[in-house]
Amino acid sequence: MSGWQQNKAQLKSQFQHKDQQVSFIGNLSSPQSLLLIVLLASLLAILFTLLKSGLQNFDWVLLGLSGMFTIWCLLGAAAILQLLKPLFLPLSTAVTAAVSFIVCLVWVACVTVFGQWFASGRLQGESWLIDVWALAETLAVATVVLGVGMRYAYLSLQYRLREQSSLHARLDALNSRIRPHFLFNTLNSISSLISIAPDKAEQAVEDLAALFRANLQSGMSVVRWADERDLCERYLRIEHARLDDRLKVDWQDAELDDDVSVPSLLLQPLIENAIVHGIQRLQAGGLVTVKAQAINGIVEIEVKNPVADHLDLGVGNGMANDNIKLRLQALFGDSADFSSKLSGDHYVARAIFPMKKFPQDQSS
Repeated sequence: MSGWQQNKAQLKSQFQHKDQQVSFIGNLSSPQSLLLIVLLASLLAILFTLLKSGLQNFDWVLLGLSGMFTIWCLLGAAAILQLLKPLFLPLSTAVTAAVSFIVCLVWVACVTVFGQWFASGRLQGESWLIDVWALAETLAVATVVLGVGMRYAYLSLQYRLREQSSLHARLDALNSRIRPHFLFNTLNSISSLISIAPDKAEQAVEDLAALFRANLQSGMSVVRWADERDLCERYLRIEHARLDDRLKVDWQDAELDDDVSVPSLLLQPLIENAIVHGIQRLQAGGLVTVKAQAINGIVEIEVKNPVADHLDLGVGNGMANDNIKLRLQALFGDSADFSSKLSGDHYVARAIFPMKKFPQDQSS
């Protein structure tokens, strides 16, 4: 198996593993989920107290006891399901829902029995027997509440699956907009070499074939930094054959590990813009500086190039920048950022996103 095929298989395996993490249980340990659970417990306690004592003779003591009971039931069930979630991953949605339902009912029964013992036996010092009817009433109410909760969890699962599917489709669409733009510019570079340097043109065609063989992979949204740099070096070799000594590149990425994950085709459009809208418009050419580093779990990639006195960014530059912004937003949300600006006689583009690494067995 070639290195390209191994890389493709590794990336597919990573995305399949990511898809499996969309669990029926959801993330019950997040602050939003915990706040929702506490609010639901409070509302159930208020509703129970109103039904028992009425509004005119509202029993605050009963509210406190029922509130403590519902919070114990809901938070305890959430903690148990969160701990069991890894065991649910290989199970179907129906089996996961059934097991979760039974586990929650058993937990409610345990809390109810403990509450009866604590209220009558522990506090009042009386002989204690299980109040079967009270236990049955509690489990009946819990069955209704859990049924509603399971329905909500199912709808939430469907929403998250549709959201993930939409994200993958969006990334594919954005990639399809970037690749023709890159292809047309590269073919123009090759065509300019055919008559003046056929050997260089032949080498450029081989580089282009290798580049597309490694990168035209539908649905692959992240690659290793080493692979992204190799892609850019192939493109730079094509452009260097056309621009010769006018094009110089300074790589400043010693602080970034090869196994760091980056969005595919993130850096190449930025370097292409630096050449098309900067270097090739300058008679003497110039230096493209690529700086990549990771600081406090954040990856920062910066591309800097000199520009002419009267810079016209052009449609291509704006389209590439818009694509990069959308892809970073789709992959990382608000935790990523992209900016581009003129700084003196240089143009600077900077992408920032959270750092993740490929597992060692996939990056070798």
